[in-house]
Amino acid sequence: MKPGRLRGLLSDLSFAIGGSLAALLLLRYLHNEWQPLWAIGCGFVAGVIVRHALAPTYASFPDFLRRPLNVAVVLLGTMLAVWGTLALPTYGGITYLLSIWRQAVGLMFAAALLGLAIAAAVYTHARMRREVEEHRMRLSAMRETALRAQLKALQAQINPHFLFNAFNALAELTHDDPDLAEDLIGDLAHLLRYSLRSSALGRVSISQELEAVERYLRVERARLGDRLRVERSVDDAFLDSQIPGLILQPLVENAVQHAVAPRPEGGTIHIEVRGEADTVSIVVSDDGPGLPESVMRQVGSLDGFSAMGPGELLPEDAAGTAGAGGGLENVRRRLMLTYRGAARFSASQGDPAGLRVEIQVPR
Repeated sequence: MKPGRLRGLLSDLSFAIGGSLAALLLLRYLHNEWQPLWAIGCGFVAGVIVRHALAPTYASFPDFLRRPLNVAVVLLGTMLAVWGTLALPTYGGITYLLSIWRQAVGLMFAAALLGLAIAAAVYTHARMRREVEEHRMRLSAMRETALRAQLKALQAQINPHFLFNAFNALAELTHDDPDLAEDLIGDLAHLLRYSLRSSALGRVSISQELEAVERYLRVERARLGDRLRVERSVDDAFLDSQIPGLILQPLVENAVQHAVAPRPEGGTIHIEVRGEADTVSIVVSDDGPGLPESVMRQVGSLDGFSAMGPGELLPEDAAGTAGAGGGLENVRRRLMLTYRGAARFSASQGDPAGLRVEIQVPR
């Protein structure tokens, strides 16, 4: 027997039994004696025949409405079936409808009141549930709109960070090395196009992000020369993994600005990409002096998985890092908004010196 057919038979049996029990009690009240055979007949009529006859009228209703309506139909059908027995001789007696008209009228009034009560309860429940669902959907849409607005605002903060230094370097190169200046203008144009494209797409591959970082480093290397040294350790198996656009560039830029540019001897930046079956980790570290202690206390306290819930917004008054490490704060917020608590961000002092920043996102 097919499962659907078996479920239908079990449902008919349960409603028939429930109707029979209700009919047994009503028959006892009206006829002052137990009439199990009549009760079984009334329960079958109400629980199977009447219910199947009326079920198509509310078949399109959701489950939370169909279930109470099924119960209401069976109860009302049972009352009507029992009322019909009053027009016949009682089981083993000669009691007729007119001889117990008070009970009969009371039964019909009870059936009418019960039907109205069930209908009102079902209607009220359906209306309240619909209003709650519509309110939840409106609230969810508003939160999603606000989240997208916050993400766009954070994305827009990234673009101007390196433009001033890049233009200064290009201004000098146009006189000293015009060919290199032309190449760097192409890199800068690619970065700006990539920024706009990644903002629209939301997610990009790690290989695309690394290419954008390489173009950024070429622009900075024109300004800093051999003082800027970069080491890479990239697992090619994770190059196609998707991450938010321009999530890596601020980490590299932070290292350039705080670990390389201020020091006459420059510094080394190490970029590492590794992962596991379900996560990808990106680490950017340097050998510079690190961030100020006040900034590290704030940024370091963000280590671990965020507790941000679905649809939750970042507080508008969330503290920044007063310039130093501002790119880290930007990355942290974007990870929280994008992954809703499923991403990891940590910033710590390097070994033996410098700064080590790691982000871990679902693959």
